[in-house]
Amino acid sequence: MEKKFGFGVIGTGNIARFHAQCIDKIPNAKLLGVLSKTESRARQVAKDFNAPVFWDIEKLLSHSEIDIVCVCNESGLHAPTIDKIAKAGKNVLCEKPLETSVKKIDEIADRVKASGIQLGCVFQNRENPEYKKLKTYVESGSLDKILLCQTSINWYRPPSYYEDSWRGTLAMDGGAALINQGIHTVDLTLDLMGEVDQLSGFVDTLHHHIEGEDVAVAALKFKSGALGTLSAGTALFPGEPESITLYGILGNVVISGGKIISSTVDRIQEELNATVVDPGSGASDPMSISDQFHIATIVDFMNAVQHRRPPRVNVDQARKSVAVINAIYESKGNKVKFN
Repeated sequence: MEKKFGFGVIGTGNIARFHAQCIDKIPNAKLLGVLSKTESRARQVAKDFNAPVFWDIEKLLSHSEIDIVCVCNESGLHAPTIDKIAKAGKNVLCEKPLETSVKKIDEIADRVKASGIQLGCVFQNRENPEYKKLKTYVESGSLDKILLCQTSINWYRPPSYYEDSWRGTLAMDGGAALINQGIHTVDLTLDLMGEVDQLSGFVDTLHHHIEGEDVAVAALKFKSGALGTLSAGTALFPGEPESITLYGILGNVVISGGKIISSTVDRIQEELNATVVDPGSGASDPMSISDQFHIATIVDFMNAVQHRRPPRVNVDQARKSVAVINAIYESKGNKVKFN
């Protein structure tokens, strides 16, 4: 018999509502409580998902039937929130980024280890069948040795996206275009290419009135010997689908907007001709994404809790993209070497 899981959700913003919507679609999952600090949103969530609203995190965490808590509040509050959840003995599924700095993530890792709970981080694009196919091509040697990886997240957000918001602030967002929007594609790049040996980069705020960056570039050298380029932004009107292009000795392959769109390797291109997929991209609208990958991420985490195995993205995996992004922020055009 499948175990039934009770869920709590921290937050009532767009992504918190998205989590509630996904939980509602999973047969053996039930939303048992939402923590809110906004009365109007709380009333709407209670109505839409028939779930009680809590104003005090301690009261939410005292609910005996809640097994998993989804952390969907401001990025810069993830560490103290996870600390409270871990002390209550509940398992944590946290939206990306796990935190805004490597130092904070290492502190989270220590708390989680001491508490014995499971902690997973939401990088739902790893659940995309097109991405899994791309990773299989890389791991099976379909391109032979990878020489170059070009990653772009050249997106757009209107000024209203940042108005009266924690987004783009250093305290709560830790930056902007890279650590909020770009981190998903940075995560996939590292999952495909392995660890970075060294990098140099520039970030700047060229359009939006925010503390964090709205344009970023970086050059990377991977420990495999391959080279890479990265560009990202939220000021690049009208916004293009994110993409990763891999160049190997035998040819290239391009994934764009969550779909493999072309390859100069005949076998790969033949498979593409028979595939029709449109998973959606957040290039100009953060919520124009499918919920199927979030659902798969939540189900994977439920299985990890039930069978006491690591989730698809654990603390160590979630740390990698933040480490690279922190290094780009630190670089200011200078070389940053990884251990």
